[in-house]
Amino acid sequence: MKAIFEPNYRKLVGWLTAERKFRKCTQPQLAEKLGFPNSSYISKIENFERKLDVNEYVKICQVLELDPHEGIDILLKPSPDTRRL
Repeated sequence: MKAIFEPNYRKLVGWLTAERKFRKCTQPQLAEKLGFPNSSYISKIENFERKLDVNEYVKICQVLELDPHEGIDILLKPSPDTRRL
């Protein structure tokens, strides 16, 4: 299964999106802080059109002043789909 369809990956991206919004940081603002020319980069991650790699994840956490471990904990929690495995 592709990572972008896994429930825990979706929870991780959902967490990042919620935290970005909570901090009142727009997609264009986040993209600018990350050094990207436009917000389509962030939009594609948040809409599951582009896979987030670990370096990007850490950079986003740093910009949003988040603890990356908090998001990793989301990935480590078994989703209801995988408990049977």
